[in-house]
Order: sequence, then C-alpha cells, then structure tokens
Amino acid sequence: MANYKNLIDTVRAAMPAGVGRFIHGRLMDFSNSYSGEYPLATLLPFTIADARSTADGTWDRAQLIVGFWQQDRPDTTPEEREEIIDAMDLLSDEFIDALQDSGGRRITGIQKEPQYQMFQGTLSGFAVSFTLELLNPC
Repeated sequence: MANYKNLIDTVRAAMPAGVGRFIHGRLMDFSNSYSGEYPLATLLPFTIADARSTADGTWDRAQLIVGFWQQDRPDTTPEEREEIIDAMDLLSDEFIDALQDSGGRRITGIQKEPQYQMFQGTLSGFAVSFTLELLNPC
C-alpha cells in the first residue's frame, strides 16, 4: 500500500528545477509559510484508495491537487499577472511530464485551473488536479 511519505516523496521528486520551495499540508500551512524562495509548489491534503480496495488490486490511487505559485501583489497589472500565471502553467506542465516519465506510476484525469490573487492577494499561479496511481508491488 502506498503510504503518506511515499506519495509526498514522489511528488517532491517530480518538482522541476525552477521550483523554489515545496510545501504540503493545509491552506493555513501555506499562508504561514509566505517567506522564502518562489515559485512555490503546494500539495493539498489528499485521499488514498489503496490497492486492496480497488478492483485490479495492483495500483494505489491518490487524488491530488498541486498548486504552483509566484508572488503577486494587489497593484499588479493584468498583463503582469498574465505573465505570472503563464509561467506557472509551464512549470505545472514540467511537473506533470516528470511524473509521467517514470515507471511504476500513472497519471489520469488531469485538470488545470489558473489561480488569481490567492492567499490574501499575494500569490497567483496554476492548480493541477489529477489521480496519481502507484504500482503496488504486492
């Protein structure tokens, strides 16, 4: 069965070189960790369906949401914000590519959504939701 640490390490290992920090946890954890390097990648709490509860019994499945954030500010122009969000979109693509390029895992149901002035208007970026399936070596 996939465990919490294994999933966190899998996501962390797929982060592109351009990511300054990776944080996992609740929204409050991200809000309290506002200082440091950017871009910031965040993994929200997730659910796991272990292989014992699935029909094929070989893949652990986790429903994940990962955010890619760059600093923003209240007076950012629409053009500046567009550039921020576009850069985080590209970074999220690199992340998905890195996850897909490794054996023993699959990614399905990828959905992406731009994020505008989140966390009290200080961050903009892109959120990616997907199902990460990890091969369970029985």
